Amino acid sequence: MLNPTNHAATASGYDIIGDVHGKADKLFALLHALGYQKFAGVYQHRQRKAVFVGDLIDNGNQTLAVLETVKAMVDGGHALITMGNHELNAVGWATMHSVTGEYLREHSPTNQAHHQAFLDDLPTIEARRPWLEWFKTLPLFLDLGDFRVIHACWHEPSFAIIKPYLNPDNSLRADAWETIFNEGSAPFQAVENLLKGVEEALPEGVSFLDHKGKERWEVRISWWLTEAETLADLAHIPMPQQNRPAIDALGRVAADNDVLQRLAYTGQCPVFFGHYWLAGTPQILTEKSACVDYSAARKGPLVAYRWSGEQRLRNENFVAAGAD
Repeated sequence: MLNPTNHAATASGYDIIGDVHGKADKLFALLHALGYQKFAGVYQHRQRKAVFVGDLIDNGNQTLAVLETVKAMVDGGHALITMGNHELNAVGWATMHSVTGEYLREHSPTNQAHHQAFLDDLPTIEARRPWLEWFKTLPLFLDLGDFRVIHACWHEPSFAIIKPYLNPDNSLRADAWETIFNEGSAPFQAVENLLKGVEEALPEGVSFLDHKGKERWEVRISWWLTEAETLADLAHIPMPQQNRPAIDALGRVAADNDVLQRLAYTGQCPVFFGHYWLAGTPQILTEKSACVDYSAARKGPLVAYRWSGEQRLRNENFVAAGAD
């Protein structure tokens, strides 16, 4: 059984905010649109509380302003936050294995490119260290009883695997980091599922390009779906125009119902998440699930869902601000 998130119900509603990715101007625009104001230097709302789904860093070049703003809100009790895969990777990038002396996250050109904005904005280890220590304290998920928040995928089998490695507040234990970066291990795969999404291998000969232009032969599964006729319905492939051949090929492959049954969210309360680089008009995915990542790291807006206790989510509760 998961550890419940211990937060008193001190707000009449919550604003679940998507992946900020170093875009402070978009964050300030969204907070103002949501009615948050600065008091004593901290953004806050008289009745509501913000919830950040992680990925505060990388891509944008206003990193410090984002981190200072969000941490002040969290420390002041005006916001909650979950860990994103970019915060996880930042810790792995900076941490050496106690035995091998190698960094937990390989310093490959690809990994560095994904992390370069953070390194550029905080160019010394002294500047980065306090933020890395904060990242280590972030919970992998929030279960507030009436709703849940996770960065990428609410996946019960992965929770069962990772539970022994968590503190009571659902952050990773200090002695867990080397284990969860041990590629191929069960804890490694569990964290991958939760913070990066469950992936399935594509049929032989089928690949697509991700938003960074990297060719991929595995695809994230739209785990919030309960029905799909083809693999194209189930696969989450960005940039549909560029990846039309792959989508057409997957459209000829019947969906695996076993995959759907294994992944489909069956919780009775709503679940919110980010990570998936959606585009277009924000809308719920199902009555119980909503993604709040609409590609703010690129030209999209920063998006929030204004939750006020409803158990059936509604499209009109989205707020977006700051689109390029």
